[in-house]
Amino acid sequence: MEKKRLKSLIEDFKHYAFILLAVSTFIYIGAVLPGQGLTAGQKMLMFVTDCAFLAGAYFCVDRSLIYKKRLEEADE
Repeated sequence: MEKKRLKSLIEDFKHYAFILLAVSTFIYIGAVLPGQGLTAGQKMLMFVTDCAFLAGAYFCVDRSLIYKKRLEEADE
């Protein structure tokens, strides 16, 4: 049961990381494209939000690797 749960967590965190990375890409493109009528404050907010999404993606990948190591230890 524990192995099944760990596999599920690994897959879930990989999916979360992919989604956060995809959203981060769209936010970055929206901030960089010219002619959007964004103020400097709005662009800064978008870049900060983009960094937060990237940090979240990194956290999810890190968690996935931690659970993968636990799964490998449980197999031994």
